[in-house]
Parts: sequence; C-alpha cells; structure tokens
Amino acid sequence: MTAYTADTLDLSRIGAPTLTAIDFEATLRARLLDFKARWDAARVKNPELPAFDVIDDAGNPVTQFDAGVVLAQEFAFGEINVLQAINDHANALRLATSVGADLDHVAITYKATERLVISGTPGSADAVLESDDEYRARAQLSDEARPLFGLTPGGYEWRVRKLYGDRVKHVRTRKRPAGWLDLIVLARAGDGTPPETLIGDLQAAFDGEAASQSTDIVTVCPARIVPTPVSVKLWVPRGPDPAAAVAAAATAIAALGAERHRIGETLHRQAIGAVAKSGAVRHVDVITPAADVVGGIDGAPWISGITVGWGIDA
Repeated sequence: MTAYTADTLDLSRIGAPTLTAIDFEATLRARLLDFKARWDAARVKNPELPAFDVIDDAGNPVTQFDAGVVLAQEFAFGEINVLQAINDHANALRLATSVGADLDHVAITYKATERLVISGTPGSADAVLESDDEYRARAQLSDEARPLFGLTPGGYEWRVRKLYGDRVKHVRTRKRPAGWLDLIVLARAGDGTPPETLIGDLQAAFDGEAASQSTDIVTVCPARIVPTPVSVKLWVPRGPDPAAAVAAAATAIAALGAERHRIGETLHRQAIGAVAKSGAVRHVDVITPAADVVGGIDGAPWISGITVGWGIDA
C-alpha cells in the first residue's frame, strides 16, 4: 500500500510563511527617527521650535513621557496591527491555514471540493458538517483526481471521500499485480466495520466504464479492525481527589483512539501513557496493550474499552 503525502501530510502543522515582519520596537524606532528628521527640517524654517531631544542617535526613547514619543508609540502600534492583518488575510487564503468559511472558499474555488454534511439536513440547525481538518485533507487530495493527470490511487481515495464521506471515515488504496486495485474502507460508525450496503454502493460507483482507469480492476474491501482494550493505572499523591484525573485520562485516551482509528495507523503504548498523565498524576502504568498496536497494510486500531484505575504514590 502506498501512503500518499497528500493523505498523510497535515498541512495545518506546517508553519505558514510570513508576508510582513512584525517588530514593534523596530517600527517605533523608525517612526521616531522619521519624526525627528521632519521636526529638524521644520526647525530650519522656524528656529523658534524646540529641539526634539527625547531620543538618542539610534532612535531609542530617552524618556517615555514626551508627547512625541507617546504619539509615535500609537502610530507604531497601528502600523503593526495593519501588518498583522496582512498576514492574517494571507493565511485565510492558504489551504494550510484557512478555517471556517475561508477554508470553504479556498477548497471550492481552487480544489473543486465542497464541505460534506455528515448528518442532518443541509442548511438546517441540526446539520453536522465535516470538520476543518477532514475537509482540508480531502481537498488536498483533489489534484490526484483531475482527468488531465489520470486517476491515481490518491484520486480514487478523493472520489470515495467525496461520494460517501458521510459514511466513510478513511480509505486507502492497495495496488496489486495485473491491474488489481483494492479500495480499503473504514466506516465512520462504531468500530469502523463498513456495512455490506456501503461496500455495495462503493463497488457500484467504480464498476462503470468511465468510473475508473481502463487498466484498473477495482475491488472494495472492508478495513480489518484491530480491537484493543486499554487499561491504565494512575499513580497520584495523597490528598488530591483522583476522580478528576481518572476522568481526564479516560477522555484523553478516547481522543487518542479516535485520532489513531485510521487504516495503516499505529496505536503506540507510550502515547497512551503520555496522554493519560495530567494534573496531579505522577506516573502512569499502561497495563494493556502490552505492545504497540499496528494496523499494518489494511488494519485500523480500535480502542474497544477503557479502564482507568489509580493508586497512591507514597
């Protein structure tokens, strides 16, 4: 199975380039030096004006309480706000950093990808929409489905998520000899096992002559679910009520499980211990699993149960 960069790379974690540098102190010095130059020019024409001697030769204020310094500070603050607005507007037009309505604009305009309605009626208050992270990842795959380049394995993934993203949580392709191509599908509901109806709908969507590459024989397969009960023991000092730590650990483990519930992902034992440790917890024993849970080529780790115990760390 090929792990496509467009599917595995999280653009939102990449630092966005800065269009304009923002440095309040440098901006203030520049404004003060410019003001002094203009003031000195005015004094040449009107020698009765007092000298502007509240900054040194480098433009650093000698006093913070002169009216000219205060005005320059206000001007500098306004200038850096404008520069920050420029950077913010630039980020709103980048797929990696845009969110909300800005992300919709970028994805629809440049990636021909609309946000999915996961459940409820489109446009109604009860509608549950695709998250920004899922939407961004799906839009990022769109280039692989453009006819000009042919339908790549990544293009198949994009089409599955576009057509059935309300029922499909994740999909991976696996190319085999003689033109066979498997679409391995993980469902959104429950442990991720796709129902027969979903497998049938997807297979029908790619059986048509124009629905796949002429050299591909497409087969839709369910992901192999790797159920994993998780059990940890928190060690806390005497005094604090461990109930809050137990609840926080259970919530954090569940969130980690949801994140790693993807085809080909690994649920690391060390990560379980790391997320379970918070607040007054001194250390965590991970009882199960005994080792990392590896999804492999077609599997997805699934936390089937969470048990959180505690003990006093003397």
